[in-house]
Amino acid sequence: MAKFCTNCGSPLNGTPKFCPFCGTPVLAAQPAPPAQQAPAPQPAVPSPPQAAAPPAPPPPAMRTPPPAMQTPPPAPAQPAAYSAPVPPMPQAPPNAYNPQFQQNVPPSFAYGNEPYIPDEGIAAMFFRYDNRLNRKRYILRGLVLVGIYIAVAMVAGLLGMLIDQEVASLLIMLVGLAIMVPSYMLLIRRLHDLDRPGWWSIGALIPAVNFALAIYALCCQGTVGPNQYGPDPLQ
Repeated sequence: MAKFCTNCGSPLNGTPKFCPFCGTPVLAAQPAPPAQQAPAPQPAVPSPPQAAAPPAPPPPAMRTPPPAMQTPPPAPAQPAAYSAPVPPMPQAPPNAYNPQFQQNVPPSFAYGNEPYIPDEGIAAMFFRYDNRLNRKRYILRGLVLVGIYIAVAMVAGLLGMLIDQEVASLLIMLVGLAIMVPSYMLLIRRLHDLDRPGWWSIGALIPAVNFALAIYALCCQGTVGPNQYGPDPLQ
């Protein structure tokens, strides 16, 4: 087997130690390794059948949620029951007859700012006790009653002189009793104007007390503005 220099590639004859052309030391030839025999082919053994691979999971957007998380289908809309519109209740104006107004207002201002309505007619002027009467009206109406009593007394005196004294006395007593009723009505309303209860009029039946009560009703000024018995008669 010919040898060649590993440096310059010149052919080498024999077994020189150096290349005669380039002087490169020649390495001793190494025996070639024995050729490896190929392994004998093994008989093919049939492989056991493999189970089919599970299908790939669907993408998250296509996965079906479990029954507990599924949204129930919307219930069918029920037709709304017809109800007639209810008209609003009228609100009572704030006055003495409105309990809600009286709960939020002190008793002395229960009548609010309502104007005073003057009396109209004989019955409202002399036979009413649920309102106020100022000092001037009280004096004028009292003078009217006194004038009626004096006129009846003069007529009764003439009848006594012409007919009978007992008849005249009976007539004067009946007129006095008839005038006493409107007199007490006027006194009660006058006491209301002074913000005093009407039962104080009982003092007119007690000697000495009746005189003090008459001075009080004639001389004292009534309550300025509304009080618990009604609006101010002077407004």
